[in-house]
Amino acid sequence: MGIYQDLSLFFAPHSILIIGSSRNEYTANGIVLKNLLEARYHAHISIVHPYTKSLMGIPTINSIDEIGTIKPRPDLAIILTRHNLLEILETLGKAEIHYILLQTDLAYITTKEEYLKLSQKIKAILDKYHIKMLGPSMIGIIDFLSGFTSSIIPIRSHIIQISRKQGWKSGVSFLAQSGGLSGACGWWNLPQPVPFSKVFHIGKQLQITEAQMLEFLFNDSQTQVITLYMKKITHEFIDVMHAYRGKKPVLIKYVGKNQANFNEIQEAGAISVENYIELFEFAKLFLWCPTPQNDQVGIIGPSSGAINLLIAEMRLQGIHLASLHDENRKYILKNIGGSTCELGNPVDYWPPKEFIGTQVCQVYFDASKSLLKDPNVGSLFLALEFFTEIEFDFGIFKTIKRLYPDKPIITILIQAEEEGAQRIVQIGNELHIPVFVNEVERGVRALKIMLKYHKLRNSKN
Repeated sequence: MGIYQDLSLFFAPHSILIIGSSRNEYTANGIVLKNLLEARYHAHISIVHPYTKSLMGIPTINSIDEIGTIKPRPDLAIILTRHNLLEILETLGKAEIHYILLQTDLAYITTKEEYLKLSQKIKAILDKYHIKMLGPSMIGIIDFLSGFTSSIIPIRSHIIQISRKQGWKSGVSFLAQSGGLSGACGWWNLPQPVPFSKVFHIGKQLQITEAQMLEFLFNDSQTQVITLYMKKITHEFIDVMHAYRGKKPVLIKYVGKNQANFNEIQEAGAISVENYIELFEFAKLFLWCPTPQNDQVGIIGPSSGAINLLIAEMRLQGIHLASLHDENRKYILKNIGGSTCELGNPVDYWPPKEFIGTQVCQVYFDASKSLLKDPNVGSLFLALEFFTEIEFDFGIFKTIKRLYPDKPIITILIQAEEEGAQRIVQIGNELHIPVFVNEVERGVRALKIMLKYHKLRNSKN
């Protein structure tokens, strides 16, 4: 590991210079400016373009020779052209612009020898002027909290602005060895929006490496959870993981072939997920849920079928049903009833006294309070399976969360009618309660991952 570098100006520059932007906003060279404007990024933008006086309403300068005259001086330059690249870098260095995103590729160089020569010349200029550079061949950056983007893939304004509208100050950051997967986060509308912080793909790593970017994320106050999609894992990357082991949750989806390196990064603290989507579904628990006090859970469900699906996966994951204190057990059996067994947990309220109206909602409210106040219950699973006629106000859990703020509540939504499902997800978003739609086993695995991380962190302490 080298000396730690603060790379925050790559994600929230105060003024930006774009070189090589196209007049066609639907090309890779043109869409960067379009994305910036759609994201409503508040920064001074300057553009070098030899053939027009303005692009998308932004005045241009006609030559790189005029870069030194730009006021305020750009914090960051985005290079979208490979023409006269060395001259451009030299000019930027003389103008004291110290952060560069080299988003063009160098694929036109056909031999390794030529690529090596050009790389050495680029690095010499970077060293000479103390420039920090990401790239080449990078898809770009999306910072959901600042609103900055250099993505060459279209973004959607309403997606980028979710974090600012919600007032989120931190979230999950995603480092991907895939331009497509990272860029897709700019239009991806998840049922429960993940509070994203930073998303990026940095391409060929001519100077700054992915390992250095990982170290930055570990030190970034806006990053609570780190997610990784990786095809190759370097020893430098593993060294950073070891150095910061347990500091923040790191979830990884690895698709490469080097099993030894994959095993080593897991030993260093990265937690593997089975499916790609779980990188973000599991991150919700780390962002929204308190630390589980133990691996014992309470369950409330509408039928033995839904409950047994949970218990079967819990058995595989080494998660246990909590044994209730006698007073809580007796309360549940007396007041909830249904098909609940003599243990009082899980709570199977089938059949309810009434199918129509608010009675089912009251069952969840009473049973949740009784389970969560029990000191043996570390977390609560809610299995919800209902039709439109049931007047279920998921907002009751605002009160439940206030009464028991130190215990995770995880919702499994099974075969609910569309209107009811949308209502649960919407309120879950507002209350920061993770909802897994028709994904019983995934909800259990999410809790297991959370328990695994906190065990790792406690062992380090």
